[in-house]
Amino acid sequence: MAQKALLRRISFYADLDEADQQVIMDIEGREQTFDKNSEIVDAGQELDSVLIVKEGWAIRYKTLEDGRRQILNILLPGDFFDLQVLVAAEADHSVKTVTQLTGLSVRPAVFRRLLTESGKLTLAFWWMQVQEEAFLREQIVRNGKQTARERIGHFLLELYRRVLITGAGTSEGFRVPLTQAIIADALGLTPIHTNRVLRQLERDGLLARDHGWILFKDEARLAEISQFDSSYFHLDAFRMRLGRE
Repeated sequence: MAQKALLRRISFYADLDEADQQVIMDIEGREQTFDKNSEIVDAGQELDSVLIVKEGWAIRYKTLEDGRRQILNILLPGDFFDLQVLVAAEADHSVKTVTQLTGLSVRPAVFRRLLTESGKLTLAFWWMQVQEEAFLREQIVRNGKQTARERIGHFLLELYRRVLITGAGTSEGFRVPLTQAIIADALGLTPIHTNRVLRQLERDGLLARDHGWILFKDEARLAEISQFDSSYFHLDAFRMRLGRE
Protein backbone atom coordinates (compact mmCIF):
# COMPACT_ATOMS: atom_id res chain seq x y z
CA MET A 1 0.00 0.00 0.00
CA ALA A 2 1.16 3.53 -0.76
CA GLN A 3 -0.05 4.49 2.71
CA LYS A 4 2.58 2.18 4.26
CA ALA A 5 5.37 3.78 2.22
CA LEU A 6 4.23 7.23 3.32
CA LEU A 7 3.88 6.11 6.93
CA ARG A 8 7.41 4.72 6.94
CA ARG A 9 8.81 8.03 5.78
CA ILE A 10 6.71 10.12 8.15
CA SER A 11 7.80 7.90 11.04
CA PHE A 12 11.32 9.29 10.67
CA TYR A 13 9.96 12.71 11.60
CA ALA A 14 7.36 12.01 14.28
CA ASP A 15 6.45 9.49 16.95
CA LEU A 16 2.94 8.71 15.80
CA ASP A 17 0.47 6.99 18.07
CA GLU A 18 -1.95 4.37 16.76
CA ALA A 19 -4.60 6.96 15.96
CA ASP A 20 -2.20 9.02 13.85
CA GLN A 21 -0.95 5.92 12.07
CA GLN A 22 -4.51 4.91 11.31
CA VAL A 23 -5.19 8.32 9.79
CA ILE A 24 -2.38 7.66 7.30
CA MET A 25 -3.51 4.11 6.61
CA ASP A 26 -7.08 5.28 6.01
CA ILE A 27 -6.17 7.77 3.27
CA GLU A 28 -8.69 7.33 0.49
CA GLY A 29 -7.58 7.35 -3.11
CA ARG A 30 -7.29 5.49 -6.38
CA GLU A 31 -4.31 3.20 -6.93
CA GLN A 32 -2.63 3.67 -10.29
CA THR A 33 0.23 1.88 -12.04
CA PHE A 34 2.37 3.54 -14.69
CA ASP A 35 4.72 1.78 -17.07
CA LYS A 36 8.44 2.48 -17.19
CA ASN A 37 9.29 5.73 -19.03
CA SER A 38 5.71 7.01 -18.82
CA GLU A 39 4.85 10.70 -18.55
CA ILE A 40 2.74 11.12 -15.43
CA VAL A 41 2.59 14.91 -15.52
CA ASP A 42 3.30 17.28 -18.40
CA ALA A 43 4.27 20.89 -17.77
CA GLY A 44 1.17 23.02 -18.24
CA GLN A 45 -1.16 20.14 -17.44
CA GLU A 46 -4.10 20.87 -15.18
CA LEU A 47 -3.61 19.04 -11.89
CA ASP A 48 -6.41 17.32 -10.02
CA SER A 49 -4.73 15.14 -7.39
CA VAL A 50 -1.72 14.40 -5.20
CA LEU A 51 0.07 11.13 -5.97
CA ILE A 52 1.73 9.17 -3.16
CA VAL A 53 4.45 6.85 -4.50
CA LYS A 54 4.08 3.25 -3.34
CA GLU A 55 6.73 1.53 -5.48
CA GLY A 56 9.10 2.68 -8.19
CA TRP A 57 11.22 5.69 -9.11
CA ALA A 58 10.38 8.81 -11.11
CA ILE A 59 12.01 12.11 -12.06
CA ARG A 60 10.81 15.68 -11.89
CA TYR A 61 12.20 17.81 -14.69
CA LYS A 62 11.91 20.86 -16.92
CA THR A 63 12.73 20.95 -20.62
CA LEU A 64 14.07 23.93 -22.56
CA GLU A 65 12.78 24.84 -26.00
CA ASP A 66 15.74 23.18 -27.69
CA GLY A 67 15.10 19.88 -25.89
CA ARG A 68 17.72 20.16 -23.16
CA ARG A 69 16.46 18.72 -19.88
CA GLN A 70 17.20 19.61 -16.27
CA ILE A 71 16.18 16.99 -13.74
CA LEU A 72 15.08 18.69 -10.54
CA ASN A 73 14.91 15.70 -8.22
CA ILE A 74 14.25 11.97 -7.94
CA LEU A 75 10.99 10.62 -6.52
CA LEU A 76 11.16 7.48 -4.37
CA PRO A 77 8.61 5.36 -2.46
CA GLY A 78 6.98 7.43 0.28
CA ASP A 79 7.36 10.68 -1.68
CA PHE A 80 4.29 12.51 -2.89
CA PHE A 81 3.56 15.02 -5.64
CA ASP A 82 2.25 17.43 -6.51
CA LEU A 83 1.21 19.63 -3.58
CA GLN A 84 1.07 22.41 -6.17
CA VAL A 85 -2.47 21.18 -6.82
CA LEU A 86 -3.45 22.66 -3.46
CA VAL A 87 -2.67 26.20 -4.62
CA ALA A 88 -2.44 26.17 -8.44
CA ALA A 89 -4.28 24.62 -11.35
CA GLU A 90 -1.38 23.86 -13.71
CA ALA A 91 1.90 21.99 -13.34
CA ASP A 92 5.04 24.07 -13.88
CA HIS A 93 7.24 21.00 -14.48
CA SER A 94 6.96 17.42 -15.76
CA VAL A 95 7.13 14.03 -14.02
CA LYS A 96 8.24 10.83 -15.76
CA THR A 97 8.69 7.32 -14.44
CA VAL A 98 12.13 5.71 -14.41
CA THR A 99 10.77 2.28 -13.50
CA GLN A 100 7.27 0.91 -13.36
CA LEU A 101 5.59 2.98 -10.66
CA THR A 102 2.56 2.38 -8.48
CA GLY A 103 0.98 5.18 -6.50
CA LEU A 104 -2.15 6.35 -4.78
CA SER A 105 -3.98 9.27 -6.38
CA VAL A 106 -5.54 11.43 -3.64
CA ARG A 107 -8.02 14.25 -4.17
CA PRO A 108 -6.90 17.68 -2.86
CA ALA A 109 -9.74 17.88 -0.32
CA VAL A 110 -8.70 14.53 1.16
CA PHE A 111 -5.08 15.64 1.43
CA ARG A 112 -6.06 18.92 3.07
CA ARG A 113 -8.00 17.01 5.73
CA LEU A 114 -4.96 14.80 6.28
CA LEU A 115 -2.84 17.88 7.01
CA THR A 116 -5.24 18.98 9.74
CA GLU A 117 -5.99 15.63 11.43
CA SER A 118 -3.38 16.04 14.17
CA GLY A 119 -0.60 18.33 15.29
CA LYS A 120 1.99 15.59 14.96
CA LEU A 121 1.01 14.85 11.38
CA THR A 122 1.03 18.53 10.47
CA LEU A 123 4.50 18.95 11.98
CA ALA A 124 5.81 15.81 10.27
CA PHE A 125 4.60 16.98 6.87
CA TRP A 126 6.12 20.38 7.55
CA TRP A 127 9.49 18.77 8.32
CA MET A 128 9.25 16.76 5.12
CA GLN A 129 8.93 20.02 3.19
CA VAL A 130 11.88 21.49 5.10
CA GLN A 131 13.91 18.50 3.95
CA GLU A 132 12.75 18.91 0.34
CA GLU A 133 13.94 22.53 0.42
CA ALA A 134 17.28 21.37 1.85
CA PHE A 135 17.67 18.91 -1.03
CA LEU A 136 16.98 21.73 -3.49
CA ARG A 137 19.61 23.95 -1.86
CA GLU A 138 22.17 21.13 -2.07
CA GLN A 139 21.25 20.63 -5.74
CA ILE A 140 21.90 24.32 -6.44
CA VAL A 141 25.30 24.26 -4.73
CA ARG A 142 26.22 20.88 -6.22
CA ASN A 143 25.50 21.91 -9.80
CA GLY A 144 26.68 25.49 -9.41
CA LYS A 145 30.02 25.06 -7.65
CA GLN A 146 31.18 21.45 -7.45
CA THR A 147 33.37 19.58 -9.91
CA ALA A 148 31.92 16.67 -11.87
CA ARG A 149 33.66 14.22 -9.53
CA GLU A 150 32.24 15.95 -6.46
CA ARG A 151 28.77 16.20 -7.97
CA ILE A 152 28.48 12.51 -8.80
CA GLY A 153 29.82 11.36 -5.45
CA HIS A 154 27.55 13.75 -3.54
CA PHE A 155 24.50 12.79 -5.63
CA LEU A 156 25.02 9.05 -5.10
CA LEU A 157 25.57 9.43 -1.36
CA GLU A 158 22.41 11.53 -1.05
CA LEU A 159 20.36 8.99 -3.01
CA TYR A 160 21.79 6.16 -0.90
CA ARG A 161 20.56 7.72 2.33
CA ARG A 162 17.16 8.42 0.83
CA VAL A 163 16.89 4.81 -0.34
CA LEU A 164 17.78 3.55 3.14
CA ILE A 165 14.88 5.58 4.55
CA THR A 166 12.52 3.73 2.20
CA GLY A 167 13.70 0.41 3.63
CA ALA A 168 15.69 -0.65 0.57
CA GLY A 169 19.45 -0.82 0.08
CA THR A 170 22.06 -2.62 2.19
CA SER A 171 25.02 -1.66 4.33
CA GLU A 172 27.17 -1.90 1.20
CA GLY A 173 25.11 0.04 -1.31
CA PHE A 174 21.88 0.22 -3.25
CA ARG A 175 20.26 -0.61 -6.57
CA VAL A 176 20.16 2.40 -8.91
CA PRO A 177 17.74 2.19 -11.86
CA LEU A 178 19.00 5.51 -13.25
CA THR A 179 20.69 5.65 -16.64
CA GLN A 180 23.85 7.66 -17.07
CA ALA A 181 21.80 10.11 -19.15
CA ILE A 182 19.49 10.70 -16.19
CA ILE A 183 22.41 11.20 -13.81
CA ALA A 184 23.97 13.59 -16.33
CA ASP A 185 20.75 15.61 -16.69
CA ALA A 186 20.41 15.82 -12.92
CA LEU A 187 23.96 17.14 -12.54
CA GLY A 188 24.40 19.35 -15.60
CA LEU A 189 26.91 16.99 -17.21
CA THR A 190 27.09 15.01 -20.44
CA PRO A 191 26.54 11.22 -20.39
CA ILE A 192 30.05 10.71 -21.74
CA HIS A 193 31.63 12.76 -18.97
CA THR A 194 29.42 11.05 -16.39
CA ASN A 195 30.62 7.65 -17.57
CA ARG A 196 34.24 8.80 -17.48
CA VAL A 197 33.93 10.04 -13.88
CA LEU A 198 32.15 6.87 -12.70
CA ARG A 199 34.93 4.77 -14.20
CA GLN A 200 37.54 6.90 -12.45
CA LEU A 201 35.74 6.52 -9.10
CA GLU A 202 35.85 2.77 -9.65
CA ARG A 203 39.55 2.82 -10.52
CA ASP A 204 40.22 4.86 -7.38
CA GLY A 205 38.58 2.15 -5.26
CA LEU A 206 35.74 4.37 -4.03
CA LEU A 207 32.81 2.47 -5.51
CA ALA A 208 31.89 -0.44 -7.76
CA ARG A 209 29.04 -1.02 -10.19
CA ASP A 210 27.49 -4.46 -10.38
CA HIS A 211 24.35 -5.24 -12.40
CA GLY A 212 22.63 -1.96 -11.58
CA TRP A 213 23.99 -1.73 -8.03
CA ILE A 214 26.26 0.96 -6.65
CA LEU A 215 28.51 -0.57 -3.98
CA PHE A 216 30.54 1.78 -1.82
CA LYS A 217 34.11 0.56 -1.30
CA ASP A 218 35.29 3.56 0.70
CA GLU A 219 32.21 5.57 1.64
CA ALA A 220 34.02 7.81 4.13
CA ARG A 221 36.64 8.81 1.57
CA LEU A 222 33.99 9.43 -1.10
CA ALA A 223 32.08 11.65 1.33
CA GLU A 224 35.26 13.59 2.08
CA ILE A 225 36.06 14.08 -1.60
CA SER A 226 32.47 15.09 -2.38
CA GLN A 227 32.16 17.35 0.68
CA PHE A 228 29.07 15.37 1.62
CA ASP A 229 27.64 16.07 5.06
CA SER A 230 24.27 14.39 5.69
CA SER A 231 23.32 16.97 8.33
CA TYR A 232 21.15 18.69 5.71
CA PHE A 233 18.76 15.72 6.01
CA HIS A 234 17.94 17.25 9.40
CA LEU A 235 17.20 13.86 10.96
CA ASP A 236 18.89 14.85 14.23
CA ALA A 237 16.84 18.05 14.28
CA PHE A 238 13.67 16.03 13.79
CA ARG A 239 14.48 13.85 16.78
CA MET A 240 15.37 16.81 18.98
CA ARG A 241 12.33 18.90 18.08
CA LEU A 242 9.95 15.97 18.38
CA GLY A 243 11.37 14.80 21.70
CA ARG A 244 13.14 11.71 20.41
CA GLU A 245 16.41 10.35 21.76
